[in-house]
Parts: sequence; structure tokens; C-alpha cells
Amino acid sequence: MTFFKNLKEYEGMKPGLLRIKKFLKDLNNPQDSLKVVHIAGTNGKGSTAVFVSNILITAGYRTALYTSPHLIDITERISVDGKNISKKTLKDLSRNYLKKAIKYKLSYFEYLTSLAFIYFALQKVEVAVIETGLGGRFDATNVIKKPLVCAITSIAKEHQEILGNTIEQIAFEKAGIIKKNCDIVCGKLPKKAELIIRNKSNPYFYGKAFKSYNIRVFDVLSQRFDYISKTLNLKNIDIGLLGEHQIINASVAVCIVELLSRKRFTLSETDIKKGLKNSVCIGRFDLRKLSIDNKNFSLIIDGAHNIEGLNYFFDTFKRLGFANKKNIFIFAAMKEKKYKQMIKKIAFFAEKIILPHIKSNRAINPIDLKNEFLKYISEDKIFVVNSAKEACCMFDYGKIGITIGSLYLAGEVLSIAQKHKYSESV
Repeated sequence: MTFFKNLKEYEGMKPGLLRIKKFLKDLNNPQDSLKVVHIAGTNGKGSTAVFVSNILITAGYRTALYTSPHLIDITERISVDGKNISKKTLKDLSRNYLKKAIKYKLSYFEYLTSLAFIYFALQKVEVAVIETGLGGRFDATNVIKKPLVCAITSIAKEHQEILGNTIEQIAFEKAGIIKKNCDIVCGKLPKKAELIIRNKSNPYFYGKAFKSYNIRVFDVLSQRFDYISKTLNLKNIDIGLLGEHQIINASVAVCIVELLSRKRFTLSETDIKKGLKNSVCIGRFDLRKLSIDNKNFSLIIDGAHNIEGLNYFFDTFKRLGFANKKNIFIFAAMKEKKYKQMIKKIAFFAEKIILPHIKSNRAINPIDLKNEFLKYISEDKIFVVNSAKEACCMFDYGKIGITIGSLYLAGEVLSIAQKHKYSESV
């Protein structure tokens, strides 16, 4: 998989679908053979995609899932029936089509998306759940011509250098996945975004066409809610993902499968409940117990990397009582993020800040992050370290820490957590 090692994901990005369309046309458009659920959004699209996929798998359908980015290994992005593509298969596919990829000057994401379509077609999947990478209109996944259902989970200001500076501009880009005669499901969106999307379609909006209610949080591992729409009333739905935003994402997923059930998919209430209950998304308020250097401690690992994601995280954080005392945070951020706003929000909850160097050339230098944190926290409470592993070694016995700010950081810490898992369950 030399192509993916040599070409970084955010390098060589150029708006437009012409390159990938030419590449896929040369291969007889494998994506056109797929029945697709296409999901976009600033936050929540990955969780929603996992929810939908698990419901379909539970119902017995051979289901593909394409998500991004990965946290630990690139094979996480491409799966069939919950099983990731093997490293050998991805390597072989990458080699087989490499000359054509170079010929058409595909970017990292364009090539990986193309390989996913090729793999799913070869696997003869019955339905593919496809998450956009960035935006929608010019996203590589938007070569899909006739999706069964499209969804937009949330819209907030992010990647403004690419998507635009206003909610309206960003909504327009996300709504680029909407196709004629396609059902559209939307999560909880700003009113300005709703107007843009309503001009392009007649969507099912959360809170209007469907909604969740009677939310109950039992512990740090699960929550329960009820769902209602014009055609379905489900009681006692359990999910293992925490936060009210995840209940909205799960509700969007239920609405999507409701619409699929009108398109000759047989999906029972039991399938929906079981599929949602068994859904797992690593790196989303992910509570792990670790043991390093004979010290046992807990980490909440979350990939929140923008203001909306951070707000979701801290809403859940406070709801579960973690904000009752100051906490230790491991933090990193990418250069294009609004890290100063993120730091101000995190500092309010922080007793101590650990800033590791992480393996990304897009990461902000920890010294620059320290200088920003110094506006809110004394210098003796801020530590710059060489790696995520070194950051994890700084925890005392019995402590709870929080890893946040970057998916790259979340991935590095999750990799450490897998190797240093404490034997007791959380």
C-alpha cells in the first residue's frame, strides 16, 4: 500500500469529481452497481453510518460500510458485514489499479474511495452505507448517481477554507449529495441550513418528521430513548454510545431504515433495536481502563476536533458527573482547527494539561498550544511531552483522564490502550 504511505490524505486535494469519474469509467463504474445510503454532515455522520449498517446486518442483508478517517488502521474504513477488509486484499487492490490511479492523478481519498467501490462490487453486497469525507458536492463519494436515501446529520462551521465561511455556504456544499427523487433525512440543523436544504428537496427533519423523547441515561455505558414518527413508534431503544447527540444520530438512522423499508427492504422493530444496541464506535466518549508501569487508570478517549463536537462532548461530560471536579486532559489539534476556542473551553474543566507531539505534520506544535493555555492555566499545570505514550505514563493510580482535540491523537491513544488494557472491565 505504498500509494497511501507516500501520499498523505490532505495533500493534493483539489475540488472536483472529474478525475475520479474518469478513473471509475475506465473500470465500468463499479459504484453504479451498488444500492447506497449516502451520509454527510459536520459531525455524527460516522456514528449514523455505523447505526444504519448494523441494523441492516442484523436484518440479514449483506452490508458494506465506508467511513473515514480511520483511527488505528486504514482497513477500518472499508468493511462488509462488520468485518474490515484484510490488509492483503487492500494491498492487492491498491497494486492492481495503481497505474490507472497515477494516470488520472487521483488523490489519497479519491483512490481509497474508488477501491472501496471496487471491493464492494466484487463482494456483491446488497446495500452500501457510504460516509462522505469532507463536504458533499465535490467529495469523492459523490460519484454515486442514485442513492436510496441521503442523510445530512449536522451542519456547523468547519473546513471553512474549503466549504465556505457561512452556515448557508456549508449547507449548500453538504446538500450537494442530494439527488433527484431521493429521500433526504436530516438531523438537528440550524434554521439557515434547513432553508438551503429545503430549497433542494422535501426532507425529513429531526424534531418535525421524527424525533426521540423520554431519554434515560443509566450509567457510563448506555442510554435509552423512545422514537416516534408518523409511521413508527418505538419504545425502549438502547444504545451504548453516550450523549444526546448520539440519540439524535440513532434517530436519524431509524428514519433512514424506515424509508428503506418502503423500498423492499424487510426491517423489523427487533432488527432496529438489536442493531442499535450492538453498535460500537471507537473514539466516541470511549471509556477505557489502562495499566502502564503498574499504575491503573481510566481514559475517556474522544475524537472531538471542532467546536460543535467539543460542545457535544462536554454536554455528555457534565451530564455524567465528570465535571464535578477538575480533570487531566491530553490535548492536540490540527493547524486548520479553531484551537484557541477549543483551548478556552477545555481550560475551564482542566486541573492539568498534557500536550504530546503526535505523528502528523498537520499538528500544531505543542509549544504553541502551551502558550495559548497559559492564558487560563498556570505553567506548572501544563506539560509538553514527546509522545502520546509518554502522556499516558504521567497518570497517577486511580485517576481519570480525557484525550480530546484530534482524531490523530485519539488513534494513537487507542493503539496504546489496546496494548495496555487493564484486565478488569470498565
